[in-house]
Amino acid sequence: MRIVFAGTPEFAAKHLEALLHSRHEILAVITQPDKKGKRGRSLVESPVKKLALESQLPTLQPLKLTKKDLSPFSFELLVVVAFGQILNLDILETPTKGAINVHASLLPRWRGAAPIQRSILAGDKNSGITIMQMDDGLDTGNILTCHSIESAGDSSGSLSKKLCIIGQELLLKTIENLDRLQQDAIPQREELANYAKKISKDEAKIDWLSDSAFIDRQVKAFNPSPAAYTFIDGIRVKIFSAEESKEDQGNAGEIIRISKDGVLVGTKTKAIRIKELQLNQGKGNILKETDIQNGWSHIFSRGKTFD
Repeated sequence: MRIVFAGTPEFAAKHLEALLHSRHEILAVITQPDKKGKRGRSLVESPVKKLALESQLPTLQPLKLTKKDLSPFSFELLVVVAFGQILNLDILETPTKGAINVHASLLPRWRGAAPIQRSILAGDKNSGITIMQMDDGLDTGNILTCHSIESAGDSSGSLSKKLCIIGQELLLKTIENLDRLQQDAIPQREELANYAKKISKDEAKIDWLSDSAFIDRQVKAFNPSPAAYTFIDGIRVKIFSAEESKEDQGNAGEIIRISKDGVLVGTKTKAIRIKELQLNQGKGNILKETDIQNGWSHIFSRGKTFD
């Protein structure tokens, strides 16, 4: 099948890679314009663009994709994976078989930009991949197929990796059976829909007056990015791994104990044990339990309080 692919992050690049190793023909790749790096000194190419260039594929980077951009290509299917733009109906109807989207949630549970993070933050026990026939709404198209997995205990990073592997296989199966799946497509139930809005850095700041279960989900949902964070003695502390403890709750934000098992901190309910963290000083390495105790016990001493 002749395909045009649209996507931007690493998650999308893995799906493009799967298509490149299949029998299908990729005519062109569309991705977001290069963005400034963290220090703003140079432009950074998206993972999809890097793979497209390595594969010597025509690569488009429009600020807003139009039907005219697609006019040089005669193709049957548009495959969209985490592209980052809402596409107009005239674009979706350009290929003969329309456009399909690989979405990292069990639609309609989480529509929008951050389905993996929102699923974890909400405490969902299951997540999955949905492939839908795109329409001009925000992730509202009819469902072609889906695959569910247990996700309790996953971080955004670990769940993204699992869903990426599932998505690649499901995408190839969907294309092979596209005519049948399109004929049997299932409309989404609007009453079950939730909007997964984009993550803001402010959401990642820990409020130690929250209950321990929510803080545990915060740490998982924002790992690896933007990373849950707090402050102590004016020092910003990013937390990459934590777990609820059976210990007494202690005072909210107060360090109960530091040990080889990590830093035990009070919350509104149970205590939280911080197992991996990063300080905005020194070498900036991610420190694990014993590293925290051996090198930074003067910062995380008993009785001190996180802001």
